[in-house]
Amino acid sequence: METFQETARVVTSKPVQRAVVNIALLVSGAVTLLCLAAVASVLFFQNFVPDQFVTTPVHLQYGLSSNPYGVAVLAVPMLKSQQDYDISVTLSMPRSPPNVERGNFMVSLYLLGSENSDALAVSARRFANGHPDFEQSSVLFTSRRLALLPYIDPVVSLASRILFLLYHLIVPTAQTCVMKIPVAERVVFPTDSAIPSSAYVEVEAGQGIQIYSASLTMTAQLSGLRWLMFHYRLLTFVTFTMLFWVCELAFMSVAWAIFSSLTGSSSGEPEHKALKGQRRSTTEGLTESDDFDENDEGDDTSDYPQQFPTYGKQPALKHEPDVKVKDEEEHKQPLYEIPVAGEEADDEEEDAEDKSPRDSGIGTSYSGEGSSSVRKRSSRSRLE
Repeated sequence: METFQETARVVTSKPVQRAVVNIALLVSGAVTLLCLAAVASVLFFQNFVPDQFVTTPVHLQYGLSSNPYGVAVLAVPMLKSQQDYDISVTLSMPRSPPNVERGNFMVSLYLLGSENSDALAVSARRFANGHPDFEQSSVLFTSRRLALLPYIDPVVSLASRILFLLYHLIVPTAQTCVMKIPVAERVVFPTDSAIPSSAYVEVEAGQGIQIYSASLTMTAQLSGLRWLMFHYRLLTFVTFTMLFWVCELAFMSVAWAIFSSLTGSSSGEPEHKALKGQRRSTTEGLTESDDFDENDEGDDTSDYPQQFPTYGKQPALKHEPDVKVKDEEEHKQPLYEIPVAGEEADDEEEDAEDKSPRDSGIGTSYSGEGSSSVRKRSSRSRLE
């Protein structure tokens, strides 16, 4: 029972509670920061890594000008700055006699800064009809390239038709020729403001050319970090997430240390003062007891004479106990009790005379006190 009580007392103590609260806060903060790091990595991928292929359909307009033209929107997905792009126009055409007889023709491309709108449509129509420029749109890039329908030998074409005649009868399909015309290579947009929002495409082959569909393709030529992030998405995602998380934990640790130092210094001042007073009283008691012990030890050691060695030919140092000095002072005779040299001789003579018997004059007894008393009085008078 006492063990359970002791365990409960330890578990419910303030240091343990404080440690549990701190650990819970640290774990929850670390998990939250990990989620934020993952979100930050996703946003970084989205904003930094471009789409490798951006294909936009171009709806060609016939009957409004001498050549078919169309305007394409490039806003979604957004192009990236500081990235090389190869631009090409794809035409899906039949191998009809007019197209085969057409021969070479030109394809023009204009990258515009404004988005597709009614005003841009009007400007594009005027430009297709011979207007020198676009009125309300700035031209960021322009290119004009050659195109030609691929030539096929008539004998080879006839032989393939005879060979695949049964197949064409069972599965009738249209004869389509897809032409991919590169119109620009390694186009770089230095800043975000220089990224185009729309493109103007014109097929300079007259109204007689036959086209199924047209599209504009922009291919990103990835290199460096963008190439690594595009081809190794999972590895780079985990790496950047852990990197962001470590940075967040470092900043959180610094903030936690500053907060703990500020709160701990203000709350720990009374306890510090109490502990300081208690330590002071303890040290004073210890010093008093030490002094008392030292005095006792000094008294014990000072009761005995000691001799200390010295360097060279100097005499040894001697220590005489204080008790002997005190005893000498206590047993020291006063000056008037010190006998003089003559008195000592008289005392000796008196002692000799005292030893010889002498008649006192009364009966048969002897007395030796008279002369000695007289001499003692005379010696005292001399000293006085």
